[in-house]
Amino acid sequence: MFLFSQLGCSKNGYDSTKITHRPRIFVEGGAPIPIIDEYDISGTKLGSFSDIFSPNKEGRIYGIWIGLDRRAAMTLQKETANRIGRSLSLVVNGTVVGIHPIESTITNGFIPFMFAHRKTEEEIYAFYSKLELSVRHINLELQNQRN
Repeated sequence: MFLFSQLGCSKNGYDSTKITHRPRIFVEGGAPIPIIDEYDISGTKLGSFSDIFSPNKEGRIYGIWIGLDRRAAMTLQKETANRIGRSLSLVVNGTVVGIHPIESTITNGFIPFMFAHRKTEEEIYAFYSKLELSVRHINLELQNQRN
């Protein structure tokens, strides 16, 4: 039985040991229950915002774009429509790593989070690599559970 479950997991590339980061999204001032959890996230991208007050490379502010599945995108639209003026927090393993101020209803299912604390470029890339790998394997885990 164990061999069969191992073969089933490896068939689609799922490896639970590669899930080191479990991202969740909370609303500032809301219940301590995430509105979006790791199973709602379809992908991540790393990007940067320009710091208009800094002319050099160190003035870059990095962020992570979180893409949601269709059901979670509809939940996000409803939640952000009712909470303009608050912020969303990206929490990974119990630590707030990113912030997104809700300025309007988010209708496209993508959320850009600015990192809550300045980090070096190396720290950002290391964190993002682990997050992206974790999200990929969480998606494979979910796909494996559905089959």
